[in-house]
Amino acid sequence: MDKQLNNYFTSIGDNTIKNELTSMGIVERNFNLFNESKFKVGNDSIYSMLGIKAPNQILTHTRGIISVDNINSERKRLVDRILLPLANFKDLVEKKEPTKLDKKKAKEKNKGKKEPSHTAKKSDEKIRANAIRTYANRVLYPSLFVMSMDKINFKFDKKVIRINLFCLSKEIVKAVFGLDIEELKKSVPDSKVYFVDCNFTLLEKLTQKSLFKIEINRNISEGEETEDLELATDGATSGEYSEEKAQKMTASIISQINYLDNNGGYDYILQIQNHIQSEKMTYPVELEEIVEPLRKQSKNSIQKDIIGSTVFDNATSVQLEGNTIEQLKESFNKRFKIAV
Repeated sequence: MDKQLNNYFTSIGDNTIKNELTSMGIVERNFNLFNESKFKVGNDSIYSMLGIKAPNQILTHTRGIISVDNINSERKRLVDRILLPLANFKDLVEKKEPTKLDKKKAKEKNKGKKEPSHTAKKSDEKIRANAIRTYANRVLYPSLFVMSMDKINFKFDKKVIRINLFCLSKEIVKAVFGLDIEELKKSVPDSKVYFVDCNFTLLEKLTQKSLFKIEINRNISEGEETEDLELATDGATSGEYSEEKAQKMTASIISQINYLDNNGGYDYILQIQNHIQSEKMTYPVELEEIVEPLRKQSKNSIQKDIIGSTVFDNATSVQLEGNTIEQLKESFNKRFKIAV
């Protein structure tokens, strides 16, 4: 056995456990600040941002959220305006997409930073920022769940939280803990409490089942998968360009387009195709330069377009409006007077 290699891998496992403990510590601190009316930044508080007047209304509010997109946008709002600023990480708040001018200025600013350590430092900062934001996202809703509970039904103890199962529905107890609450009540007939220890992972699962409706729960894992994809895409497109990276990215894009095609996501494929042909891209200009000599040589008697690897007659081509298949169909029928 290589001891050093073993230590490296052991450290990875240790860090995962430490992150769980740290996350529970953040949840506890968030609750304490909330309990002291200090979980706020300026005029932004849980009450003002959720439009509620009491802690027990948190659950009513979250159960009224009807889509995973809304769950994610609500979490982003609270993370950006309360949690990150409160933790002195206001600089990590997600900003609007930079304009081309912003990107050009940033590029000019970084031209002088040619030392090898700069790229590594920039990458480390990006990794650190993503990690902090990821955990800010993870702890937000578990913190809200604890804030919504009656204080007699939970207590923090050595980086775990002890939850009274008797304050939860039998469906939730079964789904999260695998226990039959009726049998538990029989085992302690004179008691109104039955506490069990929850680590952070269990608390996350309990939060999901308690705060959101059943139909929303089914889609939360899909929403988390989407966020992971967004994070991976952001990381991939922020680094330096290379042929190897471009090849891997292309394979990934093709795989994702195949996924859309196999699942009937034709509207989204059309949006991709429209974007490729739009004025936002320089790629169509490159294709135009291929056919331009033919136009000049024929004195405009022959005009062609290239889309992908296919050549079309430019003189008879028609640009239709539509970013969905249905809109495209309507536009086509209207343009060519198709009877419906």
